[in-house]
Amino acid sequence: MSIERKAPPGTKKLVWRITLDARHGKWVDPATIVRPRVEAPEKDSSTWAMSSFDLQYGADISEFLDTVPADLLDELFPPNDEPPKTAGKR
Repeated sequence: MSIERKAPPGTKKLVWRITLDARHGKWVDPATIVRPRVEAPEKDSSTWAMSSFDLQYGADISEFLDTVPADLLDELFPPNDEPPKTAGKR
């Protein structure tokens, strides 16, 4: 069971907002809040700043389904016919 309270007519909905100008906070009308557009930092994608940006605003994921063909893989890494070496035995 929930009780719904309605504001009396003529009152504005206000929210508590803490900003650099009001460090202890103040009541403001949500319609007057302007959110600055945030651009991604121009940095290498392996930095903590980019990781934090991705966590906050979402990440674009691209998957490449290309694989190396088996014959090319054998050419790059030929099979070794020697038995595997074991540790501790010489």
